[in-house]
Amino acid sequence: MRILLNNNTEIDAEIQLSELEVWPDRSLFYTSKMFTEQIEKGQKYNVFKKCVSISILDFDLFKGETEFYSCFHIREDKRSFIYTDKMEFHVIELPKLPKEISKNCGDLELWAKFINAEEKEELGMIAKQNVYIQSAYDRLQVISQDKQKRIEYEARQKALFDHNQFMYEAEQRGRKEGRKEGRKEGRKEEKLAIAKSFIALGLPTDTIVQGTGLSAETIEKLRK
Repeated sequence: MRILLNNNTEIDAEIQLSELEVWPDRSLFYTSKMFTEQIEKGQKYNVFKKCVSISILDFDLFKGETEFYSCFHIREDKRSFIYTDKMEFHVIELPKLPKEISKNCGDLELWAKFINAEEKEELGMIAKQNVYIQSAYDRLQVISQDKQKRIEYEARQKALFDHNQFMYEAEQRGRKEGRKEGRKEGRKEEKLAIAKSFIALGLPTDTIVQGTGLSAETIEKLRK
């Protein structure tokens, strides 16, 4: 996910769940690409914005290291001064997070814990400790509710489609039986049964008229 921050910094943030040993090369490739794409023919080099890579990994990238957060710059080997501040790499290794949240826990650790949390109770507990995380949690709640509403809607639609198919097949069976015991009467009974089912589903009268061929008057009598 790319973000332009304050018109001076471009951020490329990624979450990677599966282990990938070449992740440093991959992040370097895409950050370099993000950097070079900023300039067009005829422009000066002062157009370059700072490019920041943020990698949130669900695996141990740096074996033998215990810190969950690492930050990298382009520095001089012996004296460690910055060659350029235009590239920056941040790596968060979720498996290395402390199991418990300490009293002096920093915001970065809280955010990492929030991203890594699986239980709703844990999310709520972490959100209470930071106003910005609380805002993100509240937004997440809204998104989850919207998703639940969509699932419920799709379930209702599925039930309606299944019901329609069931009633159609019942009508077909009724037609076959109607040929033996009185086609006309059989079809009428089936239509009435279908209409009653549609009424139970809350469908409007005009829709039931179209679906069954019964009159609106007949349907209104069935509603009583």
